[in-house]
Amino acid sequence: MIVRRIIWVLVPLGLFSQINNFPWPLADMNTQHRISATFDECREDRDHFHNGTDIPLAPGQNVLNIQAGQITGIGSDWIRVEDFAYVHVIPLAGLNVGNTLSQGAVVGHTDSYAHIHLNYGGGASGHPTGNPLRPGKLTPFNDPYHPRSPIIQFVRDGTNAAFPGNTLSGRVDIIAQAADTTDLQSTIDMNNGVYKIGWALHSADTSEVLRGPFFWFTANELYSNSYINNVYAPGSSTSIYRYIVTNRISSNSFLDCDAYEPGPYVISVMSADTRDNWDTTYVRISMSDVDLLPPGRPDISFIGANENGHLRIEWEGPSDPDLGGYILEFSFNGTTWNSNHGPDVLTADMTDFVVEGFPENSYIQFRLKAVDTAPIPNQSDYSDTYGVRLNSAADAILIVDGFDRTDGSWTGNQHDFATYYSQAVVDSDAPASITTVSNEWAANANNLNDFKVIIWFVGDDSRTDETFSESEQNAISDYLDNGGYLFASGAEIAYDLSAGSPSDIAFMNQTLHLGYAGDNGNSTTVTGVGDVFSGISFTYGSEPYEEDWPDHFHSASGGEVTLQYGSGLNAAIGYRDDGSGTLVLGLAFETIDTESARSELMGRILQYFGGISDISVNQIPLTFSVSRVYPNPFNQSVNIEYQVSETALTLIKVYDIQGREVISQMIEAQAPGVYNWNWTASDHRGRSVPSGAYFIKFYQGDHHSSAQKIMLIK
Repeated sequence: MIVRRIIWVLVPLGLFSQINNFPWPLADMNTQHRISATFDECREDRDHFHNGTDIPLAPGQNVLNIQAGQITGIGSDWIRVEDFAYVHVIPLAGLNVGNTLSQGAVVGHTDSYAHIHLNYGGGASGHPTGNPLRPGKLTPFNDPYHPRSPIIQFVRDGTNAAFPGNTLSGRVDIIAQAADTTDLQSTIDMNNGVYKIGWALHSADTSEVLRGPFFWFTANELYSNSYINNVYAPGSSTSIYRYIVTNRISSNSFLDCDAYEPGPYVISVMSADTRDNWDTTYVRISMSDVDLLPPGRPDISFIGANENGHLRIEWEGPSDPDLGGYILEFSFNGTTWNSNHGPDVLTADMTDFVVEGFPENSYIQFRLKAVDTAPIPNQSDYSDTYGVRLNSAADAILIVDGFDRTDGSWTGNQHDFATYYSQAVVDSDAPASITTVSNEWAANANNLNDFKVIIWFVGDDSRTDETFSESEQNAISDYLDNGGYLFASGAEIAYDLSAGSPSDIAFMNQTLHLGYAGDNGNSTTVTGVGDVFSGISFTYGSEPYEEDWPDHFHSASGGEVTLQYGSGLNAAIGYRDDGSGTLVLGLAFETIDTESARSELMGRILQYFGGISDISVNQIPLTFSVSRVYPNPFNQSVNIEYQVSETALTLIKVYDIQGREVISQMIEAQAPGVYNWNWTASDHRGRSVPSGAYFIKFYQGDHHSSAQKIMLIK
């Protein structure tokens, strides 16, 4: 891709109906001030259009009237005088609707939001809501800085499925992440929404404009919030503006590659501010008549045991019309991946799959991708990676993946962070069964009480993404009320909840037993506090993503400090009651620097929660038997745990599917107890054996075990 930027004026933007200008709503009224947000920007996660202009001002400062006239509306945090509403402003005491104010009079004081949200028009003004930054409005306002469109992306029309490169086919949406700079006083002033944005299609040498230019979006009026998904693409937020430049405001549109001959072309994306400052980005593309676009990514929502004890996988599939099915991959180590099930088994209409005969006590990781029906099938991005272990005789642990944010420290389209938690459970030697689910599944589950421990992680999800939604809070509260233990990990949990509703704050204080103390632990070292965590120490914060703003807490409602940062601030708060408890970690567990440190901390947490029941027998075994085979299926080696009830020689034999002996090994006499034998998939000559089914049988004197079927997959 070749990108170059120029200042390109296509149409003058100064041709507006002239309305009398007005001064700034703070002292000095005739001096330019900062702009931290402007009109028609995306708010929250494509929730609504921003309906005014934000002017930073410290809390408690005077807000001044900019148009003489009557007060036409007043509330606890806003006041309207004629054409202007001042929001996030506490009205001056004694003011009432109908009072007349002169220009420059104090209308109120800024609240904790520390800015004036200025609305021009709308409401009781009798004028349509407009952009205060247009020429002839807010004066003086000098903006010499042009906007920027640093990221151009191409996706299938109406979806979030991105083309893997700049070779396009079919109907295409052009997405531009664009922003405007109004001044250089603060970084927030350099990230405002643009006033105008559009696109054009050019010949390969740019000598001819083949289509456009089209400027469907101009921020000169307040658009209906029902149109916001036409303007902003997924991933847009209060601070990121991803414009779908091919869409009209009120309807869908696209670049139709089928209307052009295959070959090279150039796309231009042009943006402007209210002062005729322009930016143009050129991107070289190729059009093809072959389907090159992969389908959307599937999302695993559940992996664990079904009601019959078999392994069940549930997922949500993409909506691509040419979806052909799925490929399910598994791994024993998170590095080497294999697949036994493709689209011939996992068809496009499926959203769940049951694996019968899945071996108990085997910890395996799974991920899923979609494929389409193109002549050369395209494959999607992978789903998030989840781990599972079935153990019907042990306590159950539920791992909930609540980490949805991709515009913070972590920017990948998928992650394997759930496996950091499940692997830590395995490495801590807790024999529990492990189920992994999405936070949406957990929030909608009818009953979570089958799980002794819930591990819920949210990464650096924050106020925009929500750490715990109302439905998630309700599910957690019901679970804890019925007895159970919750370990929650995330860098912004208290930061988010503390700024929420009264019910959010009550959930933080009374259910999680903590309060928000601050947004920076000021140390990357953590040590344990109290009898269970004493002696533990670890560092965190660099991999797999930077942990830059970890919460620190104070205890509430009987909570106790369990971990502290090296700064002395509190990193974790725990709470234990009869058969129930919580522990909340103010940093992301997955950013703890080493696997051994994560497993040690996980072991301490499970110990804090009263321990996980162990099905292994610590006394002398009563019978000679095989108790565990793991992993199964296996790739390089398999472990067989067996119990010896009397001192005697043990003979181990491995047979292939046709009953032929592959290897035989005699083990010297062992005292009664539990032992382990590892087979490296080789025969009696040390040669590697092929993939397939094998049977292992143990003999001791007159006793022998039942044949154990194992599956080798290379």
